Amino acid sequence: MPELEWLAVNKNSKRKVNYRRTFFPKIPTYNNIMYYNSLVKLLLAVILIFIIFISYHFVTFNHHKTKIKTVTKYKDKIAENIVFLGDSITHRYDLDKYFPDNNVVNSGVEGNKTTDILNDMYNRVYKYNPSKVFLLIGTNQLEEDSEKDIIDDILKIVSEIHENREMAKIYVESIYPVNSDIKNSPAKNKSNDKIININHELKNNSLTNNYIYVDIYPKLLDGNNHLIYDYTKDGLHINDIGYESVTKILKKYIED
Repeated sequence: MPELEWLAVNKNSKRKVNYRRTFFPKIPTYNNIMYYNSLVKLLLAVILIFIIFISYHFVTFNHHKTKIKTVTKYKDKIAENIVFLGDSITHRYDLDKYFPDNNVVNSGVEGNKTTDILNDMYNRVYKYNPSKVFLLIGTNQLEEDSEKDIIDDILKIVSEIHENREMAKIYVESIYPVNSDIKNSPAKNKSNDKIININHELKNNSLTNNYIYVDIYPKLLDGNNHLIYDYTKDGLHINDIGYESVTKILKKYIED
């Protein structure tokens, strides 16, 4: 489309002056310039308001990889938040389905290790002011970290919760067994023997470190000391049947 031009005459020189056509085709005068300045300021204000709104919406409603909800329901007129803290096994646990009458917060994150939790304790635990915390962590570092490092980090998580939320009861779940015999299992290089050793130490340290040890490991074993085939999707993560079994064990601690 050919560009159009406006023609004006300079009164002193009688010379024609060309003005390019803009979005608003007006000959530049003082009033027009002020008009355009006002439009620009209005447009900038609208853009700024939009950016502030988007930022507020993003932060307030937690639109990022980890989605954790804050529970505000009440049970028996007593405020109670029960936080499940861990990795993908916790993240995939449909807590609302299995504990519909309780105030439950799923603070599990796919791929998490003990250090991930230690580096984000406020967002993962403290901000919910929990009455109970169920901790299940360690599976993702079985191949790289020593038994001692995993145990020490778990005890450190427990210690920091006690220090910052002293009224919270802490329940440390045994690390679940794996089944490395399943084809293409992500548990291929993970050892149940190592898990047994870690769980043994977690049990022994429970009294000294003021937490309740929840021994789920043996309830998920088959006759070959592997995670029951029917309880798992891939040899590492448990399926709905596995979660039903775990829920039966946890319910008595939830209702305690």
